[in-house]
Amino acid sequence: MSTARRTQAERTATTRAALLAATVDALVEVGYRGTTTSDVARRAGVSYGALLHHYPTKTDLLCAAVAHVLDQRTAEFRKAMADLPPQTVTRDAAIDVLWSMFSGPTFTAWLELWLAARTDPELAEAVARVDKQFSDSSVELFRELFPEETSADPELPATAIATLFTFLTGLALSNLIPGCLPLAADDLLNVFKFLIANATPDTPEGTS
Repeated sequence: MSTARRTQAERTATTRAALLAATVDALVEVGYRGTTTSDVARRAGVSYGALLHHYPTKTDLLCAAVAHVLDQRTAEFRKAMADLPPQTVTRDAAIDVLWSMFSGPTFTAWLELWLAARTDPELAEAVARVDKQFSDSSVELFRELFPEETSADPELPATAIATLFTFLTGLALSNLIPGCLPLAADDLLNVFKFLIANATPDTPEGTS
């Protein structure tokens, strides 16, 4: 029985996906300094020449990898929010889903790029561009999830996302090293939810 041959576009997509996944794995396991393009090619099971064909520089590869993962996480976030059961408080659920992103390997990979970007102007420019794209998409998602609040205060989405990301980043950083947090992460999240609930009362999904 013959198997249909994949198109060039399908082969390209498969190769890129393997390279991006391998890059994130390397960033998490060995950090920015330990991540080399040759090691990424080995991890992905592709030739070094193939890697250079798709991503000519290390900066291209690293930023593409993290942008790809952030896009995936955004899609997962949308699905998770769409699948919320009735009576779920949308605001609290959104914080919980975002925390699962900040407390996982995606954040670790992103942190490695941020630290390296401090002394690398080219990487800093690329990282800032990817970060802005993710923030902008998050603001648009906020507008979709909270249309009434956004209508009442058009500036709220940008302010809310900036506040939430700042809190989650700090919590995730402290959570990386055992013993650094004065309280458990879940307890701090509950305090943050309480403060947000008092600042912006929410109505459970599916209720009037």
